[in-house]
Amino acid sequence: MTSTHDPLRLADVDPLVFTERARGGQIVGAVALDVVMPVALLAAGIIVIVAGQPALGWVFVLAALALLAVAVWLLGRTGRTVGVATVDARIVRRTTGAAAGAGALWALASGKLAMFDVRRGRDPFAPAIAAFQFPEAVAPTPSRARRGMVPTLLLDSGERLTLDTALVLGRDPSAPADAPAEVYRWADMSRTLSKSHVRLEWDGRQMWVTDLGSTNGTFVRGAGASTPLLPHQRTPVPTDVVLEIGDRTLTVRDAA
Repeated sequence: MTSTHDPLRLADVDPLVFTERARGGQIVGAVALDVVMPVALLAAGIIVIVAGQPALGWVFVLAALALLAVAVWLLGRTGRTVGVATVDARIVRRTTGAAAGAGALWALASGKLAMFDVRRGRDPFAPAIAAFQFPEAVAPTPSRARRGMVPTLLLDSGERLTLDTALVLGRDPSAPADAPAEVYRWADMSRTLSKSHVRLEWDGRQMWVTDLGSTNGTFVRGAGASTPLLPHQRTPVPTDVVLEIGDRTLTVRDAA
């Protein structure tokens, strides 16, 4: 068993494995639906305003702006705008396979996003490997549950939890019968947490984290960048680390 102070070890797996890049026709179709139509509405509105019908013209302008705003919001949250969904594709970050998030426009303009065909390849949001089979539950030893000898979880919303048993976090979490765990419902108005988002375990010496196939992923915050966990893969992480769970953060304090 490795020490909790060993360097961070993460699965060396491409998050975009088995995906297929979108074809030119799909890109053109998505752009036509998401950009050309709002721009055409905007142009029509300006023409109508100039022609002396400002009320009708502003209706066109506001409709165009609303369509663009919805497209940007969907791009950041799901990578599936109306146009992208119509051509059966998804736009995600090239490095992580995750949705663009709040900086969607900047990420798109700077070339950090790519479109993937979900008909011919794996959807980047889908698990890249088979679901992890949890081992049979064993009764914790007395030393594992002693006060002060288990990690403490500090949620960004102010709650403090002790990891004296397996724990599933999410908006409305549940634990399957073959992998029993305590559950904690974490209030999340932004809805970036999945219902059952992440599972955390402490075996007495090592911290384990499993992303449960969440929509927005689980990341380990490092010195330079955040590293995504592969969905459904039980991954060892050090204590005294920060986990990014959707738009929320969780700080783990060492067991001592």
